[in-house]
Amino acid sequence: RIHHAMRTIGMAQQALDMMCERALSRQTREGLLAEKQFVQGYIADSYAQLAQFRLFVLHTAWSIDEHNDYRKVRKDIAAVKVLMPGVLHDIAQRALQVHGALGASNEMPFSRMMLAAAVLGLADGPTEVHKVTVARQVLRDHRPSDDLWPTRHRPKLLAAAREKYAEALEHEVGNW
Repeated sequence: RIHHAMRTIGMAQQALDMMCERALSRQTREGLLAEKQFVQGYIADSYAQLAQFRLFVLHTAWSIDEHNDYRKVRKDIAAVKVLMPGVLHDIAQRALQVHGALGASNEMPFSRMMLAAAVLGLADGPTEVHKVTVARQVLRDHRPSDDLWPTRHRPKLLAAAREKYAEALEHEVGNW
């Protein structure tokens, strides 16, 4: 699955590069597309999404090499698989938007990238199966609460607040 993720990173990087080139070269009546705030938002969102995904994939690849045990990295591998189609689809969609009608033409790779994203959602099993794997692995690292409250610290905080503000509470309750 990691090799699919590396391919996804390459395609998403190509879409981001093309989006930036188009934004810097396309002149409208009001100026360059790169000067438009919504285009800047597309570029920033795409950059951040790709950088996060790239780091997660690299971390997962490192974990595979480090542990050499599928059971220890299964959660991360499945999470990479879950994220992969969305990252590529989102960035390709933004690039298509920046290119306008030209982006939807056969000369541009964005429709193929979006189709590839859909196919990646099916490769190595449906994304939903991998979501279940991730959730089960995450839940194994946690224990149920013994208390009525979902977090143990809340009753302690409530008791501390009652003690700290007891006098003010008595005064206010007495005035009702």
